[in-house]
Amino acid sequence: MTSNQAIVLGELSKPIHKDLILSAAAQALKDIKDAVESTDAAQLAVDWMTVKLGEQVLPHLDANGYVLAQSNPSLATSTEATVEHARRFVRLYGRTGTPRSRVCIKIPSTLEGLRACRILQRDHGTHALATTVFCVEQALAAAEEADCLFTSPYVNPLHVHFVPGTHVEYADPVNEMRGMRVTAEIQREFRRRNVRTQVLAASLVTLEETVSLSGVDRVTLSPGMLEQMLATPDSNTFKDLRQKAIASYNPNPDAPSSIALDAHFPLDEPATELKAALNRPGVRELIEDAVLHFRNAERQLVDIAEAALAKVTVH
Repeated sequence: MTSNQAIVLGELSKPIHKDLILSAAAQALKDIKDAVESTDAAQLAVDWMTVKLGEQVLPHLDANGYVLAQSNPSLATSTEATVEHARRFVRLYGRTGTPRSRVCIKIPSTLEGLRACRILQRDHGTHALATTVFCVEQALAAAEEADCLFTSPYVNPLHVHFVPGTHVEYADPVNEMRGMRVTAEIQREFRRRNVRTQVLAASLVTLEETVSLSGVDRVTLSPGMLEQMLATPDSNTFKDLRQKAIASYNPNPDAPSSIALDAHFPLDEPATELKAALNRPGVRELIEDAVLHFRNAERQLVDIAEAALAKVTVH
């Protein structure tokens, strides 16, 4: 499964989750009344909604699969606040009977977010997924410095899912799409360096883009994309895309790379190399755009929670 503020918002807009919303709000009020949790009631209600949705998915996952929850993008510039939010998700999942080993927290890959990933993995035994990845340096920092379980490069900018008419289709996604090229280089570097972190590619729109990820470790697929794959016959075009994609993800010792094999991207100050990569034109804007859209969803979730809190009482 996957999860983020936009996905949770989309799910909660479905009438079937009306009772879940009220149940989460009531649980949040009770937790605060009983001093079990001390955060804002609306945010705690949103967290419970996220966890309750994950609970519904867990029985359908592989025995080694993970439920995911994304830390708030509004906290993306605070390591301490991100760690605390992540730890709260783990506590809430634990109270539903889901062990820490089955929980993975998605964290936006700002410098502060990557530091939070490292603290969670190193000090709290909590799996982390570095998301909103738009450059190789981010991914290598997530893998080698933070020891993340996964890193999620975005094939498309996040805004294509929110702003109509902004998605661009390419005849040759493997070679023409910036995000696809970055994803391929990340995968090659991970295999070249033999890191344990896996690539979990995300932000797909078309079937051609999905096929163009053949050979990557893992891919986030929506239910609609899975249905489209089932309904679409294979073709020579798809076979060519698959072959080209698989070749692009395999490291070639003789192939040039934009990153030297001995290059590393420390998270501790001054973190010069990583800061330079994160502030590079074309990277900074993509990260800011992704955080902005997730923050918009975060605010709407709080609105839902506040409306639900007004309807419930705790004795």
